[in-house]
Amino acid sequence: MVIHLIAILYAFSVLWLSAYGLHGWILTLLYWRHRRRSQPTPTIPRDQLPAVTVQLPLYNEAHVAARLIDAAAALDYPRDRLEIQVLDDSTDETVRIVDGRVAFHRQRGVDIRVLRRSERDGFKAGALVHGLKEARGEIIAIFDADFCPRPDFL
Repeated sequence: MVIHLIAILYAFSVLWLSAYGLHGWILTLLYWRHRRRSQPTPTIPRDQLPAVTVQLPLYNEAHVAARLIDAAAALDYPRDRLEIQVLDDSTDETVRIVDGRVAFHRQRGVDIRVLRRSERDGFKAGALVHGLKEARGEIIAIFDADFCPRPDFL
């Protein structure tokens, strides 16, 4: 009796594993057969792209602030649809660096501004909420100080 039960359990396990393996093979064959039939991604005309607000929260990050601001200003996105907010709660030389880079990019026609708070309530999350209240974009992109976006990110 026990041997029959073990044999049935063994047969069921073999069938289950065979079906599982066969399923993998079928998916692989379907992939190889249809891999070249990909549809081109439809492009949205530049004048119909949504407005985007890029938020750059900073706190005493003098070593990466200029690089981050420069990378955000170099994003390949229509200038009339891109807003950059530098959310700077810094208390060190980062303030001077941020002001210099923002002034440089504003002269080049980039819609970029610095938002500072007198109190750091909520720390980084508080800075993001403060910036969100003044954001004009339909989409919000948040880039941390250690992330440097490629120009084609958006």
